[in-house]
Amino acid sequence: MPGDPGDGSRRELGIQYEDPCGTGFSEGAATREQWLERIIAYARHSGQKLLVYPVAWYHGPQFPSQREPSDGFDLVVGHDRKQYIRWTTHPQDWYAHLLKRFGQEGLEFQASLTLMRLGSLMQKMNIDLDSIKGGADTINNMLWNDQVQAGTQDWTPIYNVRNFPKALELGSKNNLPWVYGEKTHQPYHGGPIFNPLHPIVQEAVIGFAAEIATHYARYPAFKGISFNMWHATILWYAYLHAGYDDYTVSLFEKETGITIPVDRKAADRFSKRYAFLTYNCRPAWIAWRCWKTHELCQRIRDVVVAARADLRVTLTLFPGMVLDTGAGTGLSHAQSSMLDVLREAGIDTTLFRDEPGIELDLSFDPKSLDQPILNAMHALPRSGVWIFNSWLEDFGKWKWFACAPDDPQARELAVMDGKLAEGIFRQNSEFPPDGFWWDSQWRISAAFPAGVHFMEGYAHAVADLDACRITRGGLYLDTAHGEEIRKFALAYRALPNRKFETVGATADPVAARTLLHDSKRYFYLVNREYYPIKVEVALDQSPGTVTDLATQKNLPGSQRWEVLLGPYDLRSFSMGSEVKVVGVSVRPPAEIAAALKANGEKAIHEIKEFRASGRLILGMDEMQRGIESAISEGRLAWLRRALSGYIVSECRAQIAG
Repeated sequence: MPGDPGDGSRRELGIQYEDPCGTGFSEGAATREQWLERIIAYARHSGQKLLVYPVAWYHGPQFPSQREPSDGFDLVVGHDRKQYIRWTTHPQDWYAHLLKRFGQEGLEFQASLTLMRLGSLMQKMNIDLDSIKGGADTINNMLWNDQVQAGTQDWTPIYNVRNFPKALELGSKNNLPWVYGEKTHQPYHGGPIFNPLHPIVQEAVIGFAAEIATHYARYPAFKGISFNMWHATILWYAYLHAGYDDYTVSLFEKETGITIPVDRKAADRFSKRYAFLTYNCRPAWIAWRCWKTHELCQRIRDVVVAARADLRVTLTLFPGMVLDTGAGTGLSHAQSSMLDVLREAGIDTTLFRDEPGIELDLSFDPKSLDQPILNAMHALPRSGVWIFNSWLEDFGKWKWFACAPDDPQARELAVMDGKLAEGIFRQNSEFPPDGFWWDSQWRISAAFPAGVHFMEGYAHAVADLDACRITRGGLYLDTAHGEEIRKFALAYRALPNRKFETVGATADPVAARTLLHDSKRYFYLVNREYYPIKVEVALDQSPGTVTDLATQKNLPGSQRWEVLLGPYDLRSFSMGSEVKVVGVSVRPPAEIAAALKANGEKAIHEIKEFRASGRLILGMDEMQRGIESAISEGRLAWLRRALSGYIVSECRAQIAG
C-alpha cells in the first residue's frame, strides 16, 4: 500500500475466519499449502494485510499443544468432488509455516480462539449435582435454576475428533455419548461450561494463552491472540443466569463486604443466591463480575506481552449471539442497550479505555448494533470491527460414513500436512436428484449485500467507531469483491492507527475527522450512504498542497475545496500541521433528502395514529423523537434505517391491518 510505511503505525485491514476446518477444500484448494498460497495472493491483491484465524476452535488447540489435548481436523475434496473428513490428535504445526510465509510477504497473523472447552478442564468436570449440592467443589458454572452447566447446549459437542470414531460406529453425528461426559438437552439454555473465576479454570486459560504467545512470538508476522466472546466462551459468564457456585459467591462476599443471606448448605442455595443478587444488589453484582473479568483479561495480557512486548490481546464481542444462543431473550429492541447485555455477560467497555495491550472489537451483526454500544466502542482508543459474513446453510440429509475399503482416493487424501492422519471418512449432504447439482455437495453460501452495498459495513465501521482495525469474513474467503476492498484499503491503510477528532456536530450522513500526527494534519471523509454526496471542506488557511493518501499524489491547496464522495466512499488526505479544518458542509442529492424527509413525516403521523388507537410498541415514543430530530438535523443515514426498522414497520403494518 503506497500510504502504509509497514511499521505498524497505520490502520489494519484484513480477513477473519470463524471456522478452521475448510482449509482442504475451500478457496478451490486441494491442499493446505495451496490454500495458504491463495490466501496470500488474494490478501496482497486486495490490500488486506491481516489474517485472523483460529488456532483453537470449539474443543481446543489445532496445533501440537504441550498443555492441552490437541484436536486437528479438516475437510478435503477429491478429484471427483467426493468429500472427506480427516482427523488427528497429533496435528502438525502448520501455523509455523504460515507465519514464515507471512513474514516473507509482509503480512500479519493474529491467532483467534473460540474458547468453549479445554480438554484439561473437561477431564476435571464435576457435574454430579447431588455432590455439588452437598458441598463438593466444581469448576462448572452453577445456574439460577439449581442446575450445573454440563455442556454448552448447542451444535458444537461433535467437533472433538475423539467423538468421530463413535459417530462412525453408530452411523450418526448427533446425540452421542460425548467424550469427557458432556451433557446435552439439559433443562437450561446454552452458556459457558466453566466458571471463569475458579482458580483451576484461570490457570488453564492463562497457561494456554501463554503457550500460544511463547511458541509463536519468534515470528514477526505474529501479532497476538483474539478471543471470540460468544455465548459459551470461558472468559465470562455470558449472562446473569450463571455464577452462583460456592467459590464465586464466597469471593464476592469477601471482596465486597456484602453478605448474602442464604443458608450455605441449602440444596437450593444457588437459585436463592440468584434471587438475592439480581433483585437486592444487582448493580454491585454486575459491576463486580465485570471487574473480575477485566482482571482475568489483564492476567492473560500480562503473559502474552511477556512473550513479546508488542503483542496484543483482542476481545471480539458478539452480544447478538449471547442473546440468541444464550439467554434467548429475543429481539434487541426489547433491551435498553446492547451495553446492558455485555455488562450482564461480564464486559464493561469503560474498564478497557486505558488498558494497554488489550483491544476490543465489535462484531458487525445487525443484532449487535445500537447507538450506545457504538458510542462506547468509539470511545476506546484502538477499537475495531469484524464484519461477520453470516451464511445460509442447508445440509439436506447430512451423512458421515466410512470410506470404501478399495477407495484409492481416501488413501491419497489421508496424508494431512505431510503426515498420515489417524482417521479419514466420507461425508455428504444428500438432496433429491434435480439433474443439475453434483451428487456430492454442500449448500452453504454467504448472503453478501448486493452491488455498492457490499461496502456499507466498511463505511459504517469508520463512521461509527473510527475503527482502527477492520476484518471481514466467516466460513470461507470472499473473492468476489477484491477491487472494492482494494479501493477502500488504499485510503484506509494510510491513516494512523489512532482515533481522530470529529469535525462538526454530526457524522451523518458524512463523517469528517482530523488528527495532528507526526507533524502532519490528517483528515478523512466517509460517506455512510449509497448515493453520492458533495462535501465542501473549510480550512483556516490555504495549505501549500494537500496529499491524497490513497494515491500519494499532491493536489492544489485551497482554503475551501470540494470533494465528491461516491457511495460508501472513504477519502483520506494529509497537509501541513499548521493548517486546521474548521468546518464541512454536506450537500446530499436534493431529491433523496426531500423523499426521506417526507417518509419521516409520514412515519411520525403513523406512530401518532397508532398511539391514539390505545396500542403500544415499546420504544415508539423514543423513535418518534428520534425521527423528528433526524429530520431537523439532516441525519439522513439514521433516518433511512429507522424508517425500515421494527417500530415504524410494525406501526404501519398494524394500522394497515
